[in-house]
Amino acid sequence: MSNARSIGPVLLLMTVILVIYKSIQIGSNFDRERLESSFHPHHRRYPYNNHLPTATSGYVVIFFALPKCGSRTLLLVVRKSEDHRSGLLTVDSNLTLLPGEMMADEEYAVTFLTEHLSYIQEPGFVYTHSRFVDIGSSSAKPLRYISVLRDPLDRLVSLYYYRRNRDETDMTEKERTWRKGLSGIITNETFDECIRRDRSECTSDYAYMSTISHFCGYDPRCNSNATWAIERAKYNVVNYFDVVGLMEDYASFVTVIEMTLPLTFRGARVIYEDFQSKPSGGVARMKTQRKVPPSNEIRRVVAEKLHHDYEFYNFVKERFEEQKRTLGI
Repeated sequence: MSNARSIGPVLLLMTVILVIYKSIQIGSNFDRERLESSFHPHHRRYPYNNHLPTATSGYVVIFFALPKCGSRTLLLVVRKSEDHRSGLLTVDSNLTLLPGEMMADEEYAVTFLTEHLSYIQEPGFVYTHSRFVDIGSSSAKPLRYISVLRDPLDRLVSLYYYRRNRDETDMTEKERTWRKGLSGIITNETFDECIRRDRSECTSDYAYMSTISHFCGYDPRCNSNATWAIERAKYNVVNYFDVVGLMEDYASFVTVIEMTLPLTFRGARVIYEDFQSKPSGGVARMKTQRKVPPSNEIRRVVAEKLHHDYEFYNFVKERFEEQKRTLGI
């Protein structure tokens, strides 16, 4: 009888300990799963954003265009579409030269873009050089986001020579304004010389992080914390963008956006193929003139410094290839 009395408290104590242990274990698992799902959502490998509005409803596509990635080609394709020429599709490209305040103020960027979008009818296509910022919660319109990337080193070289030699297209007033700001800043050097002389235009942290910063957004850490910025850029791509294609596979990019967002890009593939069949057409005139290819030595040095941009580029490339497979392309 005394043994039974002594065993009872022991069993009770053991039961309490077991319950507490299980509670801690469950809580630990929950916290770990919550952390993994919130900080690394791109590990889920979504092929595209199924949670966004269906492609049969009215929406405005925002093309967050990174300069020198062939983005004007898509703008040309959309402008040539039958839907645009017949007045069924609104096309806006007035957000390329942006206020300087946007670079340091996300709230200002959201307000500025939202106000501009209020005048765009659905379905619509908006072309902008703005860094990515999600304005879906502040806009009354359903929004869809797309973009396109280019090999980071090739883009850096192309941008370098575009500042100096531009292309064969007619210069717009906005470009004239932009080029006035470059006067006295750029030098008459090759890209190799710019690197060897350690010019900030070619060797600054901004130059080596510009692709990631574009997709990371306006948070100050997008320019100062590479580890945080690349995770945020991946997060944004997976959770907000329907399509981020590659300039090196532009035909597939056009096919994917036509299949994914048909209200905006109906007939885009045929128009693009027609452009490609005319070497002297509008697309050919957009190529940067008098580019001097970097030496193998400079390519190696710069590619190493661009390792964060290449990590992001390869992440986007893998996602895009998966999306192509999902769509049967």
